[in-house]
Amino acid sequence: MLNFFQQHGHPFAKLGNWGRQSVRNFSQATDPLAAYGITPEVLGRLKTFLQAEDSRELYHANPRRIADRLQLSEQQTLRLLVFALKEGIVTLNWDIRCAHCGGIDLSIKGLGELHTHHTCPGCRQSALTDADRAVRVTFSIDDRLRQLDLSADDPEFRGKIDTQYGVVSGHRLLTLQTFRNLFPRETIPPNESLIVRRVAILFTDLAGSTALYSRRGDTVAYSLVRHHFDHLFTVVDECNGVVVKTIGDAIMAAFTEPADALQAAIIMHQQLAQLNRQLQLPPEDELILKIGIEVGPCISVNLNGRPDYFGTTVNTAARVQATSHGNDIAVTGTFLEDPNAAALVKDYVGQASQLQLKGIDEPVAVYHLHPNAILI
Repeated sequence: MLNFFQQHGHPFAKLGNWGRQSVRNFSQATDPLAAYGITPEVLGRLKTFLQAEDSRELYHANPRRIADRLQLSEQQTLRLLVFALKEGIVTLNWDIRCAHCGGIDLSIKGLGELHTHHTCPGCRQSALTDADRAVRVTFSIDDRLRQLDLSADDPEFRGKIDTQYGVVSGHRLLTLQTFRNLFPRETIPPNESLIVRRVAILFTDLAGSTALYSRRGDTVAYSLVRHHFDHLFTVVDECNGVVVKTIGDAIMAAFTEPADALQAAIIMHQQLAQLNRQLQLPPEDELILKIGIEVGPCISVNLNGRPDYFGTTVNTAARVQATSHGNDIAVTGTFLEDPNAAALVKDYVGQASQLQLKGIDEPVAVYHLHPNAILI
């Protein structure tokens, strides 16, 4: 039986043996990245990497391998690559590993090409598209900057790199705020969905915001709410999460790691306490945050042209947040089963309350955490 490339042609067949020819100077291509705050030192490393003698390094490259080469963290590297994507220096690939045969489909170039079910081009088996386990993101140098030779496509080489470094899941990029900001229209098609095996969903709300609007007036109250949003958005981004949406005075955020969500919650309370002091607000007008977090599976969808999440995990997180009294963090027992998250608050976990949450059939164990860091 003919394999996929024999039937459809090799991905480099149209390029010819152009080797390392490029249409513009590497410096001219990468210099615009300085506008994003990329330091000259990092730009120098990137230029060196993009001119790597081994072309296999630049075709469907593993971001963790790139991070190692650039001496950056994974988060820093993903941001840099998204900036480079915006400037046309690299292209983004949504590679899908088949759960049946283990083959990797390298043909997906955008979220718009992902669907609820994916059919492997090799074995022709179909499966639900899993954003955590099946979809991984890789980056290639843009053809306009450098034409790669046929040797760049080396599955054995990529396999060894993935084994050594691990892969970056498609869901990880979906929780990168920089990607959401620069590519807001990059979504899966309407009426399609992706499985997400594990996501930490965080909801916030302002306690007493209705009374605040009544006392201070709409203009002043809205200004205060915008101040608090600015802080929360920054914290979510710095803690490796993404703001999915705002709902009135509340936000919904998503994180691939529960510990990141909990760290964000702790810092949010610290930031709001500092903001209250800076604004010299009277006690009755202080901004008091209510936070709830849950972790579990859900589906990623396109709602009104924007990425969103649906499922029991989302519903539970919203209900848990509603039990918060303010200046605390409400989490479920399931959330604290994550060892890294539990370690962050090991000195502050008290007795759980078994609560019957609206829309949830069984009682849920809810902890209200009060770390010293937020008791200011």
